[in-house]
Amino acid sequence: MTQSRPRRRSHLGALVTAGGLLAAPLAARAGGLVLPGNGPVSTGRAGAAVASVDDPSAIATNPAGLAAIRGTMIHIGLALIDYHLTVDRAGTYDDVPDRTDPWEGQPYAPVSDTSTPAIGLGSYQIVPVISVASDLGGKVKGLTVAAGVYAPNAYPTRSMGADYVLEDPAVAPPPTRYDIVEQKAAVVLPSVAVAYRVNPQIDLGARFSAGFANVEATTYVWGLDNFEEWTGRDSRFHVETKDNFIPAFGLGARYRPAPSFELGAAWSSAINVGARGVGSAQSGSGNQFNNIPVTVVAIPDERAACAKGGTAEALKACVDFALPMQATIGGRWIQRDDLGRQTLDIELDAAWERWSAASDYDIRIDGFAQVTPGIGFDLQPTVIRHQFKDTYAVRLGGSWQRDVGPGRLTLRAGTGYDTKAAETNWERADIDGAARFTVAAGASYRLDRWRFDLGGGAVIEPSREQGTLCNSQPAPAPADPNCAGGTNTTGPDPVQPLKDPTGQTQSPFAAGTLESGYAMILLGASTWF
Repeated sequence: MTQSRPRRRSHLGALVTAGGLLAAPLAARAGGLVLPGNGPVSTGRAGAAVASVDDPSAIATNPAGLAAIRGTMIHIGLALIDYHLTVDRAGTYDDVPDRTDPWEGQPYAPVSDTSTPAIGLGSYQIVPVISVASDLGGKVKGLTVAAGVYAPNAYPTRSMGADYVLEDPAVAPPPTRYDIVEQKAAVVLPSVAVAYRVNPQIDLGARFSAGFANVEATTYVWGLDNFEEWTGRDSRFHVETKDNFIPAFGLGARYRPAPSFELGAAWSSAINVGARGVGSAQSGSGNQFNNIPVTVVAIPDERAACAKGGTAEALKACVDFALPMQATIGGRWIQRDDLGRQTLDIELDAAWERWSAASDYDIRIDGFAQVTPGIGFDLQPTVIRHQFKDTYAVRLGGSWQRDVGPGRLTLRAGTGYDTKAAETNWERADIDGAARFTVAAGASYRLDRWRFDLGGGAVIEPSREQGTLCNSQPAPAPADPNCAGGTNTTGPDPVQPLKDPTGQTQSPFAAGTLESGYAMILLGASTWF
């Protein structure tokens, strides 16, 4: 980083570096902390909707809100989300002994996300809420059922130096390559829900989701002796995994103690993903043992911890991660006209997300770093740490309604603040852990059989300076007092898959400046009969 690092020339170091072929930090958790709201109505209020949502998008926000639906209602809502991220890593490229790379000693250049989502419009990710809800013609008084599909409001893709070719002699390697290079991820939740109006004051609801996830990611790793971050001892790893069944649950309630006041509460279980698939590796030229290239082969089936049947070209890969348990509570004041129709409402919500229990990625690659047949090391389980803590949010939103022409116009707006998930010096490019302010606004126009929704918003995240310029060096060099090592690390380190996750060498790569934020476009349409 800020000074050159001598190269450790040991057999174990070479093998450990070779083991770095096969562990990858996979940001598969929708790419970052979940933004407030689901669909154009609740997102247009900056998420302040747990007490007010009363259309089929309630299947994602608060299933108790479905009890307000009479007849059958179909809703299609889209949030188009664009994420901008720039990482300006602190420090300089180290000198590598016996090499004269032109970037040695030069400051790291800023790297920005240039991803274009597969399901999107340009750089905007499309996040849907599609649902049908019905009271079944009143056959069971007070009962409403619904079915649909939704995804968390988030931006799951990254592309940061993805066009870099390993060991390109004319191009400096991306400074963020040990964090994330490229990823495409999706968590989608097909769901069914039921709501019941117990009496005119109380609605209850429940949701069951049978979700699925797909993850494709690329990153770089290194072993114990790559202190200079020489690309010849890097390894580029690509993984493709999926989980075809992810159970999740939600509960909700609404209570109306008076016509002008309403309370709402919703709880969602954690979404635990166990993705399974295959990975492949490209090794740098410096991964050698006594001038013999180290190769990575599939582990024998009797020692497989992920799955049997792997090959050198398709190593079995298992990735476990989670989206956190969430809870929201709120209340709103309502103004009505002489016909009892709502003309104005103001809602205040508080939310909690249990990120402390969804902080790390657990990765298992069934691979063997082989020097000669049967001689080498099994790759160890890898834990990608994010040092997350629980987050808390406050959201304020409301709406105004009036008859305009042949229909009824609704204007809405909201703002909110979410605390940061990542502890000091632990923010990364692979998942967004920043504090944020959300501002949003929207409008709906309701006709006899149709409602159309339009809105937009922004998520503002302040510029952050973070990290410690710990410059690890092998013995006998004097220890850098900023480098604690082991479990006392001061920031994320490159993956070192032949070491126990609690004892990896410290060499933080996340020191520097982060600039990020989101823009949102909200669209929707509903019909009923």
